[in-house]
Amino acid sequence: MGLNPTSSTSGLAVAPLLSTASIQHRAYLSKEFTKLRRVRPRVPFFKLVAHRLPTLWGLYRDLLRCLPDIRESKKESKWRWKDFRDEEWASREHGTALLWHVRRSFRQQRSLTSPQKCKECLLFWYKLLEHLQSPVSNRFASKLSRYERILRARREKIEMQQVYEKELEWIKKMKNRPILTGGYLRPTINNRPLPRMKNQPIHITMMIRNRIKARAKRMERQTQLIGWLEDAKAERVFEAGLRKEALDENGMVDLRELDFEDGGYQTAIRDSLRSISESFELDRQRASSRFTPEMMGLIKNARKVKLANKTRERQRELRGEITNRALKRMRQGPPAHILTKMSEEEKRLDKVAREVSRGGYSGSIKRQRRKKDRRRTKELGASNLDENEPKSAADVE
Repeated sequence: MGLNPTSSTSGLAVAPLLSTASIQHRAYLSKEFTKLRRVRPRVPFFKLVAHRLPTLWGLYRDLLRCLPDIRESKKESKWRWKDFRDEEWASREHGTALLWHVRRSFRQQRSLTSPQKCKECLLFWYKLLEHLQSPVSNRFASKLSRYERILRARREKIEMQQVYEKELEWIKKMKNRPILTGGYLRPTINNRPLPRMKNQPIHITMMIRNRIKARAKRMERQTQLIGWLEDAKAERVFEAGLRKEALDENGMVDLRELDFEDGGYQTAIRDSLRSISESFELDRQRASSRFTPEMMGLIKNARKVKLANKTRERQRELRGEITNRALKRMRQGPPAHILTKMSEEEKRLDKVAREVSRGGYSGSIKRQRRKKDRRRTKELGASNLDENEPKSAADVE
């Protein structure tokens, strides 16, 4: 039963809380505010047909129709543009850079998800389409021709930057390319025989790393499965013992006649163990594999090339060129256990003796140290070792 706000159980009249006009006014305001409430669409605007259809089939295709043919524009040289005067402007003939800008910008702006930014871009393209479709006048021709020249300069700059970045990437790739060292990467359970490479390719490194991790996981899994299998056997023995106690003397059961292979869980465990054993067998086959004759020839050829390179490097050093090997040798010092026993003068002389020069003060220090070398015996031909040494002016006199 409804309650009347004007009635009372005590018989006293009570004034209404809200008047009828106030209630109606509140309902009117609620209705008007509901119209102003923002409605969030469930589908983003860039997936709506109402946005995609006019943009792709109306705006983009109309822009392409007003510009040169794509196939003809590809034949034109990027660095030799057809020059024109402002009054000779024709979008179908001279708009090659504008065509490039339209296609490139539409590809870049496909990822826009902001309605405000998308609206700004669409307004710009619709304004450009309006200028291209309008009758050519001196004012529009001068604007479009100037815009075409700006886009030509921008295209040349961007494409030159791309060429520069591509060249830098190639230089970096060649600098870090794998080089055969002439050594052997001997077979193990993780890799087959391979030639040793400096800057080893990352895919080979990751292959070895993944196999190491997979083998460790298989060993853990094998230990776990063997434990589960032992637990299952112990459980069956325990159940057989209970069954034996429950039977009478005439129904005695021999434990040796029990079949411990029953049960689907044991079959699944044994299948998993068999798969792991097969994987270990593949590892053993990988470790026992041999180098192929082709790979041996490749490695020996790499050794010959390395020897030839080192010989040429040594010849360049003799001609006076400072190579990386020479700089490394100059920075290198004696072993630590010898360095601690050397005086400051001996350290200085050692540093001088490691220089590239073979004449002057450096050459005299080298000859003095060579005379004190205990390894220079008569069998080695000490006199013959000094024949090829360059002599100073004092020695000639």
